[in-house]
Amino acid sequence: MNKLCMLLTLCLWCAISYAGQADYQVKGRLVDAESGAVIDFADVFLFRTGENQPVKQTFPDKQGIFGFTDVSDESYTLMVRLVGYDVYASQPLAVTGQARIDLGDVRLEPLETGLAEVEVVAEKRQLVYKLDKKVVEASSNMMGSGGSAVDILENTPSIRVDAEGEVTFRGSSGFLVYIDGKPSVFTGTQALEQVPAGHIENIEIITTPSAKHDTDGDVGIINIITKKHSQKGWSGMVNLSGSTWLSRHVDFLLTKQNDRSRWYIGGQWTDRLRKSDFDQEKTTVVGDQTTISHSIGPRTGDSYHYTMKGGWSLELPKTSIKVDLEGGYGGNKRRGDMKYQETRIIKDAEPVTEYYNSIDDYDNDENIGLGSFVVEHRFNQEGHKLSASGYYKYGGNALEYFFNDLNDLQGNRQQGHRAYEAEHRETLRANLDYALPFQNIGKLEAGYQYYSYLEDGDYKMEWWNPETQSFYWRDDIYNTFYFQEGVNSIYAILSGAWKGLEAQAGVRGEHTHTVLRSSVPGADRTKNRFEFFPSVHLGYTFPNDHRLLFSYSRRTTRPQLYYMEPYITYRDFYTAEIGNPDIRPEYINSFEMNYRKAFGENTVSATLFHRSRKDKIERLRVPYMAGVTLDSMANVGHDYSTGLELSVALHPVRWWNTTVNGNIYHYQVKNELSAGGKSESSTNYDILWNNLFALGKYTRLQLDGSFVGPSVTTQGRTDSYWYANVAVRHQLFDRKLTLTLAFKDIFRSACYVSDIQTADLRSLTKIKPKYPQILLTISYTFNSFKAKATQENDDRNEMFEGIKH
Repeated sequence: MNKLCMLLTLCLWCAISYAGQADYQVKGRLVDAESGAVIDFADVFLFRTGENQPVKQTFPDKQGIFGFTDVSDESYTLMVRLVGYDVYASQPLAVTGQARIDLGDVRLEPLETGLAEVEVVAEKRQLVYKLDKKVVEASSNMMGSGGSAVDILENTPSIRVDAEGEVTFRGSSGFLVYIDGKPSVFTGTQALEQVPAGHIENIEIITTPSAKHDTDGDVGIINIITKKHSQKGWSGMVNLSGSTWLSRHVDFLLTKQNDRSRWYIGGQWTDRLRKSDFDQEKTTVVGDQTTISHSIGPRTGDSYHYTMKGGWSLELPKTSIKVDLEGGYGGNKRRGDMKYQETRIIKDAEPVTEYYNSIDDYDNDENIGLGSFVVEHRFNQEGHKLSASGYYKYGGNALEYFFNDLNDLQGNRQQGHRAYEAEHRETLRANLDYALPFQNIGKLEAGYQYYSYLEDGDYKMEWWNPETQSFYWRDDIYNTFYFQEGVNSIYAILSGAWKGLEAQAGVRGEHTHTVLRSSVPGADRTKNRFEFFPSVHLGYTFPNDHRLLFSYSRRTTRPQLYYMEPYITYRDFYTAEIGNPDIRPEYINSFEMNYRKAFGENTVSATLFHRSRKDKIERLRVPYMAGVTLDSMANVGHDYSTGLELSVALHPVRWWNTTVNGNIYHYQVKNELSAGGKSESSTNYDILWNNLFALGKYTRLQLDGSFVGPSVTTQGRTDSYWYANVAVRHQLFDRKLTLTLAFKDIFRSACYVSDIQTADLRSLTKIKPKYPQILLTISYTFNSFKAKATQENDDRNEMFEGIKH
């Protein structure tokens, strides 16, 4: 920690020093010509007069400010390009050794009609790397129809989607999800599935977040930016989709933009189904009995959301106010119908084999309500501002329901159980943030945050009695629980720039108070801790626009309640689980170095990364009873990931755009438990190839191929698999109506295989999509939304069902 503090102090000193020395020869600030809003996402080029290849390129910062240094004495033209805006070209600029050209506000004009000026979708890069994040452009991937944020992310380096649709990034599912800078109603993959692709402008992936952001989430933050800016008057969109898996989705968004105020209303009805063939062989050794079981049959999953949202905002000359509300109902279902064979072998006795039909149902639903507000006051146009925000989410009538039966071949119930976990959840968050620019290019940011999460409920279970042919309540399994976590945080960040160098350094202090109460004797816990989390970001632009970025951040993963619940629950008849009230948080140190170079319309980006994690939390599986395994979360030790991400975007000919995203890293996990696993290592890799073809003025064809490499855990491994997708999109009626037809996993080649092996357990699971999925999406937009093509992306997350076995 002392070394980290010394490094932080050094970087802060560097940032202050550089801030006083920056000297742009050409600079300006990008703003929207109609609203005056700052634009922080655009390509800014500098051309020698009379030439058609840029000599320099840059991007604006968060205040819209851009600048060029080391510009030789000649005449230049400045050009700015951004999809949805007319191309800006300046008058000739004469640069001399002493001259300093300040263009002031460069006003970009929104396009009023059509898309002719930006018809080639590929002109907008799929990935843009900034100092502290990378930005995924939503409209650059049309695959999928009726998709969600998961589908936009799936062609991003290091993103994986497993057999049940769970998203992992660089091998971890520990990421936070924000929507427009606010925590999502849901968490993890469920939060990403909640946001329709048609509502998304772009997605920010922040792998080494600065000290301003929450520290939870070991691989960072995924921030979804939704479409907000519109022309005056009415604007809207409607998306409808359905598939051969019987998935169905409807969403709409309607806005009214006045001179200073704006309101919107939207909603969605989504049933996203997954259908898979499930095959599992399991061998458990308990005492002198060995049980060998084989389950095979179909599984179906459904992620469903039925929500409405609305909001209002007011933009005054120096103050803005925004209020958002959302409410509805959502959850996940799963059903399995298995042929089940079980052989019991006891020492010195003949093996006994029995055959059953196994039926299991699972449902986890919740009524939700969400409200948030943001008030921001700008003291000037240079970024000096004070903002306050509040957020509250209520989750009521939440019920997690498990249903399992083992029937003989004549349909008579032999064994069975019903489990009910009723829950109530509340989340509260309040922020106060202050930003003070100084000497034009330096900035100090500071703030405070309070976060609270509360959940309470009970768990009960009824069991089948074959003798009485009825269910009875298991009093020994009934439990109550209460969990509350409060976090008080303060942060400070100092940033600056000098010529081609950008620097940002900060530190965050957090006090965490956790209370766990349970009816299980001896399971109550109260914990307090105070911790520091530093961050450093450096960027340098070399001559000819070679750009190098370096970043570091320290993060944590706080155990969720289900990690700690100290009582046994059942996922299905042969899989039980239990929490660990003494589980510790993970602590992660993440380092990244990114290189980026643009060659005209072609771009190459490479990122070296290293992540070390202490007290890694992992699900372990051990035998529990004959034929039944017990899963538990445990701190298994340390793990390390070191690798390279590579993204190459090429435009070989006018009608073809191709992007290759690759990721390879060495993963090592060092087990420090006396039992339950071992130290393992593997070389993990993914390759994703995306091709976009223009088949005419209004038609696009997309071909995708993906290969997902093998990986290891402390108890086993998962095998590699590959798949291919095809989609075609056609636009009608001045691009207001869009039809998209997608074919997913057209060769039915995606097969998920997990192999867990310990001294007394072997569990081999194979999951394969039941058949390729075909999706059709119809999208209609009007007014300003027609300036940006509606994008729907393929639901890779729907390929499998049943990984949680």
